[in-house]
Amino acid sequence: MSRIWSPLLLFALFCTGLGCGSDGSAPTPPSSANTLAPPVGSGSGQPRLQIGPNNAVWLSWVAPRGENRHALRYTRHTDTAWTEPRTVATGTDWFVNWADLPSVRPLPDGRVAAHYLESNGKRALAYAVRITQTRSDGSWRKAITPHTDGTPTEHGFVSLLPWENHQLLAVWLDGRKMAGPGHGQGEMTLRGAVLDSTGTVNQRAVIDGRTCECCATSAVQTGDEALVAYRDRSDAEVRDIQLVRFDGEQWSKPMLLHEDGWKIEGCPVNGPALAAQDDRVVAAWFTAADGRPRVKAAFSNDGGHRFTAPVVVAEGQTKGRVDVVMLNEDAAVVSWLGERDDHGVIQTRAVRSDSTMSAPMTIGTVPSAARSVGFPQLERSGSHLYAAWVTPDSTDTSTVQVVRTPISAVRSGS
Repeated sequence: MSRIWSPLLLFALFCTGLGCGSDGSAPTPPSSANTLAPPVGSGSGQPRLQIGPNNAVWLSWVAPRGENRHALRYTRHTDTAWTEPRTVATGTDWFVNWADLPSVRPLPDGRVAAHYLESNGKRALAYAVRITQTRSDGSWRKAITPHTDGTPTEHGFVSLLPWENHQLLAVWLDGRKMAGPGHGQGEMTLRGAVLDSTGTVNQRAVIDGRTCECCATSAVQTGDEALVAYRDRSDAEVRDIQLVRFDGEQWSKPMLLHEDGWKIEGCPVNGPALAAQDDRVVAAWFTAADGRPRVKAAFSNDGGHRFTAPVVVAEGQTKGRVDVVMLNEDAAVVSWLGERDDHGVIQTRAVRSDSTMSAPMTIGTVPSAARSVGFPQLERSGSHLYAAWVTPDSTDTSTVQVVRTPISAVRSGS
């Protein structure tokens, strides 16, 4: 979001890197990392990964389609090959940037849900959420907007979660109270709703009345509840991670994940990540409280009601932009983005609930850790980890890269 990040100039002071060779060169990814060339055209970006039926890996991205025109596309990887890409929607005047990512989400009943962002006014940050789902025959329904305020303000950073009775839970940041001049004026809110299979919106709710303006949300299901993580914003500009739960009827009051005490006069564009397996949950997040950049992780064995004391997964030289996947009820893998000597590195590390960790492992390199890399994605399918990010090619045009790495290699750190 190049038009709004002037507060991040101070944040750049925190963001040095991690993981290069001892001679200052970019580290070479391990031989166990296998590059999977997805059928994604040049100039595409905003990749997202999801796991679908039969452990198939779903990759979605935004593709350019001429001047001021874009398409949301997706493909699946089934062990050996990518399927022919399909298009969810194509449109003009979409809101497309490095941090607020559209998504394509396979649903348990065989349908698919997706969301993208559409400009709805002349202001740079005037855009709306558009959600669509497939019918039983695979065709896409007309997209709906889950928020009804109609204000030309920021709405995005969506998390979609399959819900009971073929429904869809949607959570998003909603800027309807930020209609004044300049980004950061007024209050960003966190809102949610439940959509049925036809797109009818029910149970609209204000989840939190004041949050950080542009950090991604994350949502998982734990038992019969949904658990959502997001970056809060206190009256004193402390921007730590909060959690809320949804039981199908009501949202809980926000609960602090951990008191980092990160006070920052501007959005750091660094949301948390959750992963869950039954009632076991792992949370990963970035903080630079006290001027010390760190990636942290914590575990819960009761659906996110209580978490262990956090373990520091990376510190000193990290940009954050975390993701996390569960390996089993006691272990997870955290990913993050680092930088050193003008090289960007995508790092992973296995972490256990007893705070023991493997050595950090570099699974990919990029020319720099700038915004153009986006937010590296991480998913698990069977015995492998899949990661996706954006990297410029030889002509400085963006391209989506996907890497597959054995979990055993990450556990051993080699």
